Amino acid sequence: MKKLWQIYAYLNYRRKAISRFKIHSPFVYDLVENVFRDKTNHYDYRRLNRTRRRYRRRTDRLETMDFGTAAKDKEYAIRVTTVGKIVKARTHPKKQLQLLYRMSRHFKPETILEFGTAAGISSLYLSKGSPESRLITMEGCMGLASVARKSFKKRNLNIEVEVGDFDAILDNILKKVKKLDMVFFDGNHRKEPTLRYFETCAGLADENSVFMFDDIHWSRGMQKAWNSIKKDNRVSITIDLFWVGLVFFKKDITKQNFIIRY
Repeated sequence: MKKLWQIYAYLNYRRKAISRFKIHSPFVYDLVENVFRDKTNHYDYRRLNRTRRRYRRRTDRLETMDFGTAAKDKEYAIRVTTVGKIVKARTHPKKQLQLLYRMSRHFKPETILEFGTAAGISSLYLSKGSPESRLITMEGCMGLASVARKSFKKRNLNIEVEVGDFDAILDNILKKVKKLDMVFFDGNHRKEPTLRYFETCAGLADENSVFMFDDIHWSRGMQKAWNSIKKDNRVSITIDLFWVGLVFFKKDITKQNFIIRY
């Protein structure tokens, strides 16, 4: 049933998505031209893409603990698998990772918060895009957090990895930051937790902040969460790229929701 839903959601997205030529917002048009459609072969791409490929081939085994959708109706789920299988299942395709890199490079956020570290591949792209940013990434599984930490240490990256159930650790993490310039919500893909995390993080957003929600059409629940976020009075601009939804909090601007072909 989920596969059928995702096919339906994608066809609906394609039907509604517009090209850049129909965008009348200068801010959004600039974002499309200079970030989404940027074809520059950035220097960091080769190393980052090589790291991603290498991790996909890893055969070392580890025990994982899932608190999100993989746990289904349980509090958490435990299973043994390989690092390579985790990376294949949980890491975004190259095209999407490179967009994360360009978003970070374009906005140069002072503080980035990531929900869902996994093996740390998306963290690498975000960090390399803006090396001066403070990046805090959260992971519920100790084994995966250990894999990510080793990767960051090997590359001399000052990425902070916080381990635990998001609901248990988020408040303490937010006490350590003044504001959230960029947030990547990529964990616990369910409606209620997504809305709860948005509400908590929105309190530290300003008009230059950007929130990125992964898999907004992954399920009916996630799409309902996305629709609720779009209606929030604090949100001024949203952009639906199907695999990710972007949220902006610009002041003195007409509220607009875009569905853009990507």
